[in-house]
Amino acid sequence: MKKIGGLLAVCITASLTLSGCGLYDIADLFSGLGKGSAQLYVNEELQMPVDGKDTILPGAAWLDTDGNSIQAHGGQIQLMSVPDGNGGKTEKYVWVGEDKSSGHFGNDVAVYTSDDLYHWEFQGDVLRAVESRKQLEEDSYFQELYQDYSQEELDEVYNCINKNTVIERPKMLYNEKTDKYVIWFHSDDSTEKNSYKYDVGMAGVAISDSLAGPFRFLGRYRLSQCPKGQIDCFPSSKGEARDMNLFKDDDGIAYIVYTSENNKTMYISKLNEEYTYLSADPEEAVYKEDFIRLFPGSMREAPVLFKGDNGRYYFMSSSTTGWMSNQARVWSADEIFGEWKNDGNPCLGKDGDITFDTQSTCVFQTKSGQWIYFGDRWNSTDLADSRYIWLPLAFNGNKVEIQWESEFILQ
Repeated sequence: MKKIGGLLAVCITASLTLSGCGLYDIADLFSGLGKGSAQLYVNEELQMPVDGKDTILPGAAWLDTDGNSIQAHGGQIQLMSVPDGNGGKTEKYVWVGEDKSSGHFGNDVAVYTSDDLYHWEFQGDVLRAVESRKQLEEDSYFQELYQDYSQEELDEVYNCINKNTVIERPKMLYNEKTDKYVIWFHSDDSTEKNSYKYDVGMAGVAISDSLAGPFRFLGRYRLSQCPKGQIDCFPSSKGEARDMNLFKDDDGIAYIVYTSENNKTMYISKLNEEYTYLSADPEEAVYKEDFIRLFPGSMREAPVLFKGDNGRYYFMSSSTTGWMSNQARVWSADEIFGEWKNDGNPCLGKDGDITFDTQSTCVFQTKSGQWIYFGDRWNSTDLADSRYIWLPLAFNGNKVEIQWESEFILQ
C-alpha cells in the first residue's frame, strides 16, 4: 500500500483493521490519494476513435462503432481466427472483458472485434450472468443453451454465475483442434463460513462454437496446489484461484496463470488439449510438468504472461492495493517451467512507480509486430467508466520497458 503519511497511515490502517475493515476496504478508502501527475489525465475529457485521425489517446473514453462506451474491463486483446462469413476463417483483433454496467458483481462478459485496433464492433454480451434460477428454464436464450442440463446442473449454473457473484478478468482462447472458443474467468462468491465475496476462489470456464457466443458455462474449479516439501502460504484454502489470465504458446499448448494462496503466490498451470480443464487433476499433477508455483509470499495479482520476439517468457503483475494503482513488476524466464528472474519495474520515468495509474491486464502484439501494454485505470466510484490505457512496450535486451505517451499512432 502507498505511503499516506507515515505514523498517521499506520494508526488509521490499524484502527480500520481492528474495526473489521479488510485491506481491500482500506485500499479503497485511500484510492483517491497518491494519484499520478497531470500528464496522465490529459485525455480524460476526450473520446476515441478520433474522426479522421488514427491515434491512441490513453485514458480517453472509448466508443464502439455504435457510439456506445466499450465495456471490456479486466480484459484481453489478441489476433484470433474468426469466421469470415463464407465458411472459412480470417483473422481479427478480438477484445474480451467485463461489462461493468452492473457495477462490481454479476458482470456479463462482452466481446468486440476490430480490423485496425481503433474501431471496435460489439459482438454482444457473450456469457450472461443469470438473473434468477427460474430464468434458466423460462427464458428461451437460457433454455436453448442449457437444454441438456439436469436440474442439479442448472442449480450449479445459477449458483456460479448469478448477478451477485464475482465474474472477473475473462480471457478467451480459440482451439484449432476442436474449433471451439473457450473463456476462462475468475469465479468467486461468499460461502456459508464467510460473507467475504472472495472466499470461493475458483476459476470458471465456458465454451462456444462462436466467439460471438452464446457461451455455455461448464463449471468452476480449484486448481493446482502447493507441492509437498514447499511452504504453503495459505494452507487452509488449497488450490485457490483469483486474478487470472491465459497464454497459448507457439506449439498450441495453453496455460492458465493465476494468483493463489490468498494472493500470496502465483501459479502457471497447463491446460488440457481442449483448453477446458487442467492437463492433470491437482492431486495427480507433476510439479514443473503440469504446473509451477512462483514468487511465494510476494502478494501479487493482475497477472499477464507473454512471449517476446526473443523467445523469452515474461510475467507481469501488480501488487495488491484494491482499486488503487501501484508499482508493476516483471519476471522473465527461458522456459515456462524454468527459473524465473526478477527484472523489476518495467515502467520508466515520471509516474512509473504507479504504473502510470493502471493495473496490468494484457500485453498484445499488432499485425505489424508492435508490442502494446494494456492496463485498466479503475474508477472505484463508477466502475463502468474505468478507462483503458494502452502504451507502447519495448524490449531493451531481455528487459521490458514501458514509457508514458499521451498520444501515439499504432505501427
